[in-house]
Amino acid sequence: MKGVYRQLYHPLWRILQHLSFWVLSFFVFLHLFRTGPYPEKIDYIYTLLFHASIMPAVYLNLELLLPKLGNYRRGWLYILLVLVLIAGFAWINYSFFEQWSSSLLPDYFFISYFRWQEVVLIFAVYIIITTLLKLSRSWFRVNELQRELLEKEQLRSQVELKALKAQINPHFFFNTLNSIYSMAIDHDERLPGTVLHLSDLMRYVLYETKERFIPLEKELAVLRDYISLQKLRSNQQLQVELVQEGQADGQEVAPLLLINFLENAFKHGAKGSSGKAFIRILIQIREKRLIFEVENSKGKIDPSTAAGYKGMGLENAGRQLELLYPGKHELAVKDTANTYLVKLQLEL
Repeated sequence: MKGVYRQLYHPLWRILQHLSFWVLSFFVFLHLFRTGPYPEKIDYIYTLLFHASIMPAVYLNLELLLPKLGNYRRGWLYILLVLVLIAGFAWINYSFFEQWSSSLLPDYFFISYFRWQEVVLIFAVYIIITTLLKLSRSWFRVNELQRELLEKEQLRSQVELKALKAQINPHFFFNTLNSIYSMAIDHDERLPGTVLHLSDLMRYVLYETKERFIPLEKELAVLRDYISLQKLRSNQQLQVELVQEGQADGQEVAPLLLINFLENAFKHGAKGSSGKAFIRILIQIREKRLIFEVENSKGKIDPSTAAGYKGMGLENAGRQLELLYPGKHELAVKDTANTYLVKLQLEL
């Protein structure tokens, strides 16, 4: 499609379009002006001279008046000058055939086939038709440019989304590997099962998250696996409560989106809390709507988290929401002295 549009706006194609228009116009008037059953030499000359006054008026409008004044701010001036242009060249056309032709071309006898008012009408019709053709061509060109810009924006969004996932995946596994590292040092007997959990999660990330959207039940299963892994190395006093209302059957969601908020709760809140630490997760699934809440007690930031990763998960999640759910999501954060609450609403 793009190749076709480029051909339409090629200079040679434009010249061919203009020539076709004037050739068609020439033969229409030739048959109108003919004096016998078939056009004679005099008819060709008359038709050619008639167009000699129309063409300058048309191109003065198309190449000068319309580009310079054809906007809403100077519309009144444009209309005024077009009326002057029509009247002036109509007068030239009428005067040539009625008065000047006998002096300029004494070998031919010409008269105007139309009254001056009719000549004005003919010029007005030509100006209007050619202006509309010019504007329609510009309209198609604008639509083409808008489509190209939209395609480029979509491509840019896809590239950016892939870049965000490339940041999310290592960030997610970085924390999980820290858990396994701690268990290996302590010779924890739960290590083999934990490695198996990690293997399942890696398989999910590598193969399931290539799609733009995945079944919601898969994402929720990953959340539960992630909670199990994190609880292995969390403070024994940490209480994790997960409540799900509604069924996820048939619903879809962007992969690795919800886990960012849960990861933030473990990383920046629950670990290191004095007293009883908690994480409460509420998942409400309704028809074409998901409400996801994560509330956690506040504590010291996990020392295993590098400074460069601080806050990256939430920033990436926010950008993903803008790209994947434009105008279809609400994200609210409530930060108090002792708790941190994130509430996300999605139109699925």
